Amino acid sequence: MHTITDRHHRARPDDLTRVGARRPVVDIPTHIITALAGLDDAYAAAVAMPHRGNVEHADRALAIARVCARRAAWWRVLARFTYRAGYHRLHGKAALLASDTERDRARFWRDTAADWRARADRTPTSDAAGGLSNWAELGVTA
Repeated sequence: MHTITDRHHRARPDDLTRVGARRPVVDIPTHIITALAGLDDAYAAAVAMPHRGNVEHADRALAIARVCARRAAWWRVLARFTYRAGYHRLHGKAALLASDTERDRARFWRDTAADWRARADRTPTSDAAGGLSNWAELGVTA
C-alpha cells in the first residue's frame, strides 16, 4: 500500500479529508497484473497461428476467442477489486468497459470460428451481416 495526493476527487462522499489530502491506495494485486500480461502474450501467439486453410482459420479464431473470454473474466476481477479497494468509480467503470469489449470480441471470434468450420465442412455458414456466407459456393440460391 502507498499513498498518493489526490486533488481530483475524494475517496468517498462522506470522506472528511480536504481536497489534496493524502489517502492510502491499495496496490493492484500482482496476480491480476500477471494474468492480464500473460493473456497479452497468449493473444499474440493466437494471432500468429497459421491460417492458410479453412480449418486453420477456424482453429485460430477459436484460440483468439478463448483468450478474449479469459481477458474479459480478468478485467471483471480487476473491476471488482477497484470497487472494493476504494478506487474512484471511474476506474471500475473503465475495467468493466474493457471486460465488455473483450466479451464482445470473444463472441465475434467464436462466430467466426463456427463460420470457418462450416466452410471447411462444406455446410452453409451464417448469412447474418458480417458472416462468411458461402451459400453461392454450395450452389444454394436465396
